[in-house]
Amino acid sequence: MEKRQIRPIFLWTVCMALLLMAGCGGRSKEALDNELAYRQLGLNKMQEGSYDEAIEAFQKALDQSLAVIEELELDICYYKAAAQYMSGDAEGAIKTYTALIDYDEKNSDALYLRGTQYLLGGQNKEALADYESALAIDKDNGMLYNKIGEHLTTAGLKKEAGNILNQALKIKEEDAADYREKGYTYYLLGQYDSARPYLDKAIGENDTEAAFYLAKLYEAQGDNEQAAQFYESYVKTHGNDTETLNALGVARMGEGNYEQALAFFQQALENESPKNQQELQRNEIAALEYLNRFSEARGKMEEYLKDYPEDEAAVREYEFLKSR
Repeated sequence: MEKRQIRPIFLWTVCMALLLMAGCGGRSKEALDNELAYRQLGLNKMQEGSYDEAIEAFQKALDQSLAVIEELELDICYYKAAAQYMSGDAEGAIKTYTALIDYDEKNSDALYLRGTQYLLGGQNKEALADYESALAIDKDNGMLYNKIGEHLTTAGLKKEAGNILNQALKIKEEDAADYREKGYTYYLLGQYDSARPYLDKAIGENDTEAAFYLAKLYEAQGDNEQAAQFYESYVKTHGNDTETLNALGVARMGEGNYEQALAFFQQALENESPKNQQELQRNEIAALEYLNRFSEARGKMEEYLKDYPEDEAAVREYEFLKSR
């Protein structure tokens, strides 16, 4: 979505309320400072996993905006919606995205995100409508087509995913990013021979993101050695990509290289609040067990169960570790 300055208008908060006000003339420096402080508090609470407190902080930040709605307020709304989703309040997240769309009907980001919320809730018709609207606005965004294609495939809507991805093939390539996304589109369609030349061209034009997709391509074709090389190449420039680090660790586990697997898992866990933190922690514990480092594994499992006490398999595993 094209970045643009949003004109100040006499609205309260764009999220959830959108109440008309009268006679307000903008916010003071104190109000802006408070808004930024509450925003940071919300981000901190999200990192801690305290999503309800994060939502409250983001709303307090928005309350400071008075009659002004600019990029800052929209940014806070996106964080608020994410916190609502993480807290399990899917309906609240949808309402927040709807408010953003009501404010700017050409907001393809909000349409895509609301569509994804609908899809997660099994509201496929609504999801497809939002996805189609987002693509109509951002029709040359290959990455957006691919993300939507991935979501639809995961949801079991393979026919709909195929329709979207085939539309993406019509986008004309103008730079390395376009070649990368075209290659990934072919990958998602299972057309590996067609994917490879586009990904090679992107890498030839120094697009480091393409290394990740090429690694996935080699992995899908059963060439784990080549896949690992490209994963490692990608990690050198994207050391905070915890999903790739986890994939590398799992691959090393499969090869019996538990020391290197552990290193990848722990490198990923050094990042602040990785999205796949639970999986990373479990994999770290498994690697420690394979290395016969049972005392460390037991300590890590104790920490894990404080965060995820509902994991019954982990509870049983902990009983085993206590006996070692």
